[in-house]
Amino acid sequence: MNRKTLLITGGKGMLGQEVHARFAGKYEIRVTDLAEFDVTSPGECRRVIGGLCPDVVVHCAAYTAVDRAESEEALAFRVNADGTRNVARECREHGAFMVTFGTDYVFDGNSSVPYGEEDRPHPLSAYGRSKLAAEEALKAEAPGHLLVRTQWLYGAHGRNFVFAVLDKARRGEPLRVVSDQKGTPTSAVDLADATGRLLESGARGTFHFSNDGETTWFDFASFLLARAFRGPFSISPALTGDLSYPAPRPPYSVLSKEKYREVTGVVPRRWEDAVTDFLKTMHEGEGAIR
Repeated sequence: MNRKTLLITGGKGMLGQEVHARFAGKYEIRVTDLAEFDVTSPGECRRVIGGLCPDVVVHCAAYTAVDRAESEEALAFRVNADGTRNVARECREHGAFMVTFGTDYVFDGNSSVPYGEEDRPHPLSAYGRSKLAAEEALKAEAPGHLLVRTQWLYGAHGRNFVFAVLDKARRGEPLRVVSDQKGTPTSAVDLADATGRLLESGARGTFHFSNDGETTWFDFASFLLARAFRGPFSISPALTGDLSYPAPRPPYSVLSKEKYREVTGVVPRRWEDAVTDFLKTMHEGEGAIR
């Protein structure tokens, strides 16, 4: 019997590669990235999705430069909102089920308890506004869909906070890391696996997923250095306001995973366990952590 077909947009990115690994062997997979498929072009979406007629589209392509979006808001909206709308429209037209990803930046961070899926979004930044617009476009164009909001994502492919911290420490540069923002680091491997579990459970609508627990960026960086860096290093806490980020950040953006647990029966790994496994894999597999 022929396997179903799954199309990944942004398939060469950090999450796209882990999604590919998670679904390999279960679907016939077609991987696309910007060079093959510009999601901001309705014609390209029609050509690729209409030509392939996939059963599932996992839409990973996104604009993720949080600070740069403050000066490139139109581009962020074109990629995130218009791109999602284009993909969703073709999914609806050709009978494909669409899966895509959201962010904790749709919230303002004024909560003191983890955000649930039904909590009212109120983004503070251009990036957050573009991702909320993407969610609205998805719901309008593809009523049958799966949206997974996540946060603080890291992985083996591409730049992310883990590599930035370790690279800076290796260069002997002092680190000042914000200590007044709370969230949860999320492994791209675990997010891809959670997406698979939700899809296999027949889940529809919006779900939150991250690893379990909560921390600050400063404590996350300290955890990384204590476990993966053998040389001397200098790290100090800083307030968000002291670092002059162009984009405002939500001070508290922990996501509730209760709905995910109810549907899948799975409790996400603690963020510390996921990070420890990631560092071990990088050390043994690629020699990236020295």
